[in-house]
Amino acid sequence: MTSAEIRRATSEVVGSASFREGQQEAIDAVLERDTLAVLASGTGKTLIYQVAAKVMEGNTLVVSPTIALQHDQLGALREGGDAADLLNASLPVTRQREALARFSSGQLEFLLLAPEQLAKEDVVTALSQAPISLLVVDEAHCVSEWGHDFRPDYLGLRSVVTALGRPRVLALTATASPRVRTEIVERLGMRDPALVVRGADRPNIWLGVDLVGSDGAKREALVAAVRGALSGELPADDSGTVAPGGPGIVYAATHGRCEETAALLRAAGTDAAHYHGGMARAERERAQDGFMSGQVPVIVATSAFGMGVDKPDVRFVFHTEPPETLDAYYQEIGRAGRDGAPARSTLFYLPADLGLPRFFSSGRGPGAAELTGVLEVVRADGPVRTTALASTTGLSRARVTAAVNALEIAGAVRRRKDRTVSATALKAPAAELAGLAVERQERHRLYARSAVEMVRTYADTTDCRRRIILELLGEEHPHRCGHCDNCDRGDSADQDDRPFPLGSRVRHPEWGVGTVQLYEEDDRVVVLFDEVGYKTLALAVVESHELLTPA
Repeated sequence: MTSAEIRRATSEVVGSASFREGQQEAIDAVLERDTLAVLASGTGKTLIYQVAAKVMEGNTLVVSPTIALQHDQLGALREGGDAADLLNASLPVTRQREALARFSSGQLEFLLLAPEQLAKEDVVTALSQAPISLLVVDEAHCVSEWGHDFRPDYLGLRSVVTALGRPRVLALTATASPRVRTEIVERLGMRDPALVVRGADRPNIWLGVDLVGSDGAKREALVAAVRGALSGELPADDSGTVAPGGPGIVYAATHGRCEETAALLRAAGTDAAHYHGGMARAERERAQDGFMSGQVPVIVATSAFGMGVDKPDVRFVFHTEPPETLDAYYQEIGRAGRDGAPARSTLFYLPADLGLPRFFSSGRGPGAAELTGVLEVVRADGPVRTTALASTTGLSRARVTAAVNALEIAGAVRRRKDRTVSATALKAPAAELAGLAVERQERHRLYARSAVEMVRTYADTTDCRRRIILELLGEEHPHRCGHCDNCDRGDSADQDDRPFPLGSRVRHPEWGVGTVQLYEEDDRVVVLFDEVGYKTLALAVVESHELLTPA
């Protein structure tokens, strides 16, 4: 396939032969082999598989995590003249069967579905009859337990790839650190994949933190900021350039805070809708449609609103509470300024918010006894279905699924082509393997807690905020960005003298091996250790005690 042929296919899709950064490289790559593309939000990742599908024989199956995202992608595909349909639980059974039949017979080029559908044996069996040449995993960071939006249903995709005859795999995401990228490749069973990574930086988005002393002060600051952003009265940066006014998103941590904030804005004279997972689907759709159509200028939402939201003229994204990870934060603020015009993001930061229970939930994964019981049943009765496991063990279906996920990650069980679960060749006692799985869960808990400390670092820093986010995502960014509140104040500085290269592997006598992630402005280095998560060390102490050595 020549570049000219690819451009002709692109022209058929969008009426133009121009590409955004990374698009052509990803298209070229996936035409030859499995590909993981990590491209900044707003890059136009849908175009990649639209064009690839036009030049590859066979059909394209697209795995998308949310119904809202599926609808958005379906609209884009049909607008481009492609035969496409959906398969999800919101559709009548007859409609689901019809979509499967049309896709299997080759009448549809694209079928979009949620990963939960691929846990159904009849769905996978029907899909295995289709001439699938390309399997697209959108929002691929969901497959990683170290990612910011882990979805257990994504863990079954590797066996699905095998069951479908091993089609070409294209994994797409906007944010994935090197650690998450490695896990995506492993969990999807990608073979010798091409890795297309382009800068995650969105320089048109100004980054800021508004430190407040109370909930009342936070509410006042938020209302003022929303009104200013809607009217275009807020400066884009210290140059005096004024960001254009326009619609925006306000993220809140809980259903209650979401509704309270929307009501607060309405009481102040700003038309605002709210959106969260506790609402009926029809209510959520009305809220989203009102915002996307421009009828409602502000939507206050939990993180349930986001994936697939592609409204180019969003001028601001504000957060009323800190996010659980900086990966999630950057994904969410990336919904602003997709038209390339100036946009703003602000975190309204009350330090006490980081002590909220949601950050340090006592909820744990399956315990050692549960894991041991599930593994013993699989060894005795396997291959076995999760429904049978639930019946035999007395655990709920959700608890069994969580146990199988944990045991699969630990290498004790595997999902088969027919969607049953069987034991692996590991012969260690069930209790021992269950213990290893529990240890892994504990490591993940430590990592999650340390990720919260990185959020605190971002909120408290006087250094360049963009540097902190980008370097934690694995990108070198030693120079001040000039487009965040700290750079505006002149607090940040360039960093050129770094004893360990960013991304290098180092060893600590107590915490083991890790990866150098970030240098802070007060001569500290942040290392992501494999076993204990993020740790911040003073460089003077590191050097005087030789605490870090090349691994």
